[in-house]
Amino acid sequence: MVKNELRNCTGQYLNSTEFIVLKVIHEYGPLKASDISKTIEVSASHITAITDSLVEKGFITRKRSDIDRRRVELEITEKGKEMLKFAAGLKSEYFQKKFSHFTNEELETFIQLLKKLNSPFDCSVDSEK
Repeated sequence: MVKNELRNCTGQYLNSTEFIVLKVIHEYGPLKASDISKTIEVSASHITAITDSLVEKGFITRKRSDIDRRRVELEITEKGKEMLKFAAGLKSEYFQKKFSHFTNEELETFIQLLKKLNSPFDCSVDSEK
C-alpha cells in the first residue's frame, strides 16, 4: 500500500529506481553505471534502462572521463538536482502526513519494532535440535 501511494505521489516524475540512482549520483559524484549497479544491487541491464531514461529526461549526462577516455561517467545535471529535491520533498510530505495520525508513544513503539526487524538474523540450522 505504501509503495503504491508513493508511486502515485512521485511516479509521474520519477520511478523509485530513478530516484535512487539520482540520489546515489548526487551523493557520490560522477559514477560509472557498473558502480551504481553494484551500489544499489541491480543488474547492469536494468541500470542501462534507468540511466537511458534519466538522460532522456535531462536529469543526468554521460561524460567521458578526463583521466581515462574509455570510462563513461554519469553526472547529475542542475535539472536532476532540482527534480531530486522536488521528489524528496514529495516523499517527505507523504511520510509526514502518513505518520501524523500516530501518537509519540506509537511512533516510539514502531521505531523499536523496526530496529528489531533490522537486527541481524542467523539462518543457519542448529545441529543440536
